[in-house]
Amino acid sequence: MIRRRKKSTKKRGRESHSGLRRRGAGNRGGRGMAGMGKKTGSQKKTRNLAKKIKLGHQGFTNPTRKKQKIINVRDLEKHAVKSEVNTKKLGYDKVGGKGELKANLKVIAKSFTKKAETKIKKAKGQAVVI
Repeated sequence: MIRRRKKSTKKRGRESHSGLRRRGAGNRGGRGMAGMGKKTGSQKKTRNLAKKIKLGHQGFTNPTRKKQKIINVRDLEKHAVKSEVNTKKLGYDKVGGKGELKANLKVIAKSFTKKAETKIKKAKGQAVVI
């Protein structure tokens, strides 16, 4: 009868590497999903459910969507020319509301966020939509 030696609970001596004897991936059968073989289907599903991972394609991707380039209110003063900023010439589409505006500027853009518009008007400036 073959008997397997019990894993020691005490980690003393030079061979135990300061208690780090069984530290590799080999001790636990590989890393991640290694060793699952042909019967992975159900195990993958339960693991992904536990991690809240959805598999497959979700939703719809609009192929004609264009990403808008945004400049924030805090950066407008740097680009001011005679108290006017034309964001289209700078290459931006929209003005965002991050930061503060101290100078009263006339800002010309395709669109503004509500916060940006209120901050420009609060600084006694103008928000002009092209």
